[in-house]
Amino acid sequence: MSAEKTDAAVAQIKALGTSPDDNYRVWYEIFVYSYCDSDGDGIGDLQGVISKLDELTELGVGGIWLMPVHPSTTYHKYNVSDYYAIDPAYGTLSDMEQLLQECDRRGIRVIMDLVVNHSGSDHPWFKEAVAHLQKVASGQPMDQVVCPYVDYYNFVEADACPAGHNPVPGADGWFYESRFDSKMPDLNLGCEAVRKEIEVIMAFWLEKGADGFRLDAAKEFYSGRTDQNIEVLSWLQQTAVSLKPDCYLVAEVWDTFGQITDYYKSGITSIFNYPFGNSSGKIVKVLQGAGNESMVTTWATAQEKSDTAYSGSHPGYIDAPFVSNHDVGRAAGFVGRDENKVKLAGAMNLFMSGASFLYYGDEIGMICGGGNDPSYRAPMYWNAAGDDGTTAPPPGCTLPEEYSFAPLSEQKKDDSSIYSYYRKAIAIRNALPVISHGVTTAETELNRGCVSAVRKVWEEQQAILLMNIDSKAASVDLSAYSGWQLTVSLTVDDQPVVLDGTSLSLPAYGAAILTPVA
Repeated sequence: MSAEKTDAAVAQIKALGTSPDDNYRVWYEIFVYSYCDSDGDGIGDLQGVISKLDELTELGVGGIWLMPVHPSTTYHKYNVSDYYAIDPAYGTLSDMEQLLQECDRRGIRVIMDLVVNHSGSDHPWFKEAVAHLQKVASGQPMDQVVCPYVDYYNFVEADACPAGHNPVPGADGWFYESRFDSKMPDLNLGCEAVRKEIEVIMAFWLEKGADGFRLDAAKEFYSGRTDQNIEVLSWLQQTAVSLKPDCYLVAEVWDTFGQITDYYKSGITSIFNYPFGNSSGKIVKVLQGAGNESMVTTWATAQEKSDTAYSGSHPGYIDAPFVSNHDVGRAAGFVGRDENKVKLAGAMNLFMSGASFLYYGDEIGMICGGGNDPSYRAPMYWNAAGDDGTTAPPPGCTLPEEYSFAPLSEQKKDDSSIYSYYRKAIAIRNALPVISHGVTTAETELNRGCVSAVRKVWEEQQAILLMNIDSKAASVDLSAYSGWQLTVSLTVDDQPVVLDGTSLSLPAYGAAILTPVA
């Protein structure tokens, strides 16, 4: 096998142009624990990530989203005990500084998971507050002057434990809000002292070289209270850009299309587009209905509806589409491990406007061995021997009995692999910035049958993207588009896209991009 054809195709695509140096880039989500181990203990670490940066450059990604890297008592590290340090299993602060420097040298931006809905229960703030409440329970009055940390969390005194709370250890009658887990006490984001702590944390990492943050659990800042969550997001956005003008924030708001539209009123730069991602999202549903004309044509109209609504709430928003992530499973499993659909799912995500997010391993069609969170976060499948990466799966992780597709080491040598397809798709996106930056509308004249068509407009650039979402070839009449040319195409196999006069032939699951004749 050889990847010479892919290398040549990518080089040819790159010659078409270059995207601006902004946040409309492909962001690669990394769970450090499962990515690459550098010291032989079986657990991934920051030096392991550094060792694979050239791999990411070859793939074409322009950014990394690091899941939490701070000290924590759990494998996933979403219960932070020190916001200024690195978990020893992952390395040191010096390792993190080196990673940020190496990424910057390659033009790769880095955003870090900022977990401020809650801290860990072993964080010094919470431990100090609990110690004070234990004294209060013994008859002494609660005093926020003596212990300001009691205002950092949401403590209540009650006869019975309220929903979403847990008992304060050793303090009878006192409870703390903890919507996710007893190890994750919710922070009081209405407390000015807490907000100051968050500002200092953000400034610390931005000064180290981070480029922004992914905001975990933004819908639960004040569970069930959208207006207050929007206010917190607005404050976070304003604070971030005051510290670094191009600081990039993307929020996790796992909710409906209407709710996400409301949340954009906060002015937050990006919100993950859950209505399009996940197993129930638009990308997967359209692929599951491939060949159904009414289903296919909605792919174009849904993008237009999304762009119109979100920009109506926040004209400067950057969409954040994705297919899968650490909470929902793997894209390959969503589409029945059909290689052609796995490939096209990648293109559908990458060719949406905004900042596209790619979960590690999806570029090779990794699958899950179980239906729980640890199984969604299995070690990267670098090679068949399993000795070039992490060898200790997360606790509770079920590995697949057999992977559906080859490991990265083999796919890199294969011009027809999922990985090679992703390289070409990302190269197209990077070379034609109108794809990521453009305002999207359905191209009614061409959005017919099993061909989905959208027009993108950005500054002086225009493009029409066509996708045949069917297992059968399709023909498109371009007689009304005499001023347009076929600029680049992307197919799942060796069958080419052919423009013969005014007739455009799209093979099964093939995509074509038209641009105006110069």
